Order: sequence, then structure tokens, then C-alpha cells
Amino acid sequence: MKGLKHNFIISMLLLLCALLIQGCAAGKESKTAGSGYGVYYLTQDESQISFEERPELSENSGISDYILELQKEPSDVRLKKTMGSDVMLIDYRNEDKGTILNFDDRYYDLSVEKEVLFRAAVVQTVLQDKSIKFVFFEVNGEALKYPGGEEVGSMTDNSFIDNAGDELSSYVKKNIRLYFAGKGGSSLVQTKRNMVYSSNEPLEKVVMEQLIAGPGENEGYATISPDTKLNTIAIKNGICYVSLDTALVDKPVDVTEETLLYSIVNSLTGVPGVNKVQISVNGETDRVLRSNVRLDEAYSFNEEIVSSD
Repeated sequence: MKGLKHNFIISMLLLLCALLIQGCAAGKESKTAGSGYGVYYLTQDESQISFEERPELSENSGISDYILELQKEPSDVRLKKTMGSDVMLIDYRNEDKGTILNFDDRYYDLSVEKEVLFRAAVVQTVLQDKSIKFVFFEVNGEALKYPGGEEVGSMTDNSFIDNAGDELSSYVKKNIRLYFAGKGGSSLVQTKRNMVYSSNEPLEKVVMEQLIAGPGENEGYATISPDTKLNTIAIKNGICYVSLDTALVDKPVDVTEETLLYSIVNSLTGVPGVNKVQISVNGETDRVLRSNVRLDEAYSFNEEIVSSD
């Protein structure tokens, strides 16, 4: 089982790297903002996925439309249809802003590498329907499981992190804690995410980028504008120094100053070796976050602002 799980993690990150590479083997570019609606297909060699626009789809297309297109042959002969050859969809149902896709038992005959690609292609295609917030896979009515027996669970855009590099060495899977705003914006709620990322990627960077990306379904409310850019982040002598651009203060979201501060501090102090966090705006600490919080100080985890609900 350990070998299978290790192979799964390796293949997962190979996928993540492929998603970021421009111009895959089929010569298609990744889907970008402003492009049309379409389907993520597997390449013929089943080593990558590639996006192809479909004129049949639009902003008004629903889950049934995307599923239908997933079962059609792509226009590009270098691609192959995602669904319907090796695996059949038995049925699907929508529940609580998500969709549950139920596949036949041939799903478990997929190789580890192809399974990861298949799952990513389907999830990213279906999530173009903006009414769908998460996707859950079943096989013959039972939750899809990793080779080690753990349930895959609900998948969102955040389930697939893009990581690229000239060398693929080793990858790690960790549970991270993120703190988003509670209702009203004056407290924090904790959420946990299972992340797979390159061992060359600092965990503190992964945490900060996930915090900026914002909460998923039932994970609270954003504390930071998604337009905020991470400049630098580093740990020295137990202090995590994080520099963000001016969007941190120029594009505030509706939370208190303390909620904003400690969403960052509490999230980053969950990283091993981090005891305190000092925030800067474009490297400048001789200022305040908004009105009262000074940036020339390092802050520790604040338990009192975390809601127990």
C-alpha cells in the first residue's frame, strides 16, 4: 500500500506540473481568463490534459451540458475523449451546491497516473458551471478511495495546485490549517486542507497562497483580497517574514483589522518552526496595517480571536 500511495503522490504532482506548462504535447494552451468554455481532454499518450473550447458550451451551460461534452470525441486528433471509453458514468446528482458523479467499477482498473489525469480533467471541466462549488466521485455508489483506503472526498479548484520546475524530486502531502473570517468579520474560523506539493516549495509559501486564494464552501469568509500578491516569504530565527503588495491595504475586504492580521499570523504559525509573523507591504514595515496595527512588530498566535463554534 505504501508503494501505491507513493506512486499516487508522485503522479499527482506530475499532473500539477503539466497543468502549468504552456503548450502541452497536443499543442494547446492552458485555459486563461476570458477564453471560452470547453472540456479538458487527455492527450493520446495519457501523459497530460489539454483544454479545448467547445462552441456548444457557454456561460449558461449546466452540469448536464458539460457531462455530455466530456463523452464526445475532441476535435483535435492528438486528444482523446475523457469519459466513456475506459470508464462509464452511471449517474450523477446535485446536492448542496455540489455534484456527485457515480462511475462504474472499471474506474479502479485505471492506472494510478491516468486516474489522476481523469479526475482533474473531469473536475476542472464540471466546475465551469458556476453553480457547482465542489465535485465528489463515487464508484458504484460508494465514495472513491485512494489506494491506501482514504476517501478522496470533495474536490474544488484548490484540490489541484500548479507546481512547475525543471526537476521533479520528491513531493509531500500535509494537512495545513488556514484561518478565515467568521460571520461578521470580527473573528476567525479554522479550516484544514490536505495539500500535495513539491518538496522544493516552502510550506509557508503554500499556506500564504492558499490563504490569499480564499475559502472554499463552508470554510468561512475571505480576509484578504484575491488580488493581493505575495512578494517574498522567509523564516529566520522562528519569525516568518512575509511581504505582500499594496492590494493588502488598498483593496480591503469587510473584516476587522485584527481579523486580517491574525488570519495571516495564525495560519503561518501553524508551519513548523514559526513562532511569530511579521508582515510588510512591499517590504515596508514603517507603517500601520490599516489604522492601529503596527507592522514593525512580530505577532504570535492569537487564540482568543478564533471562534469555538
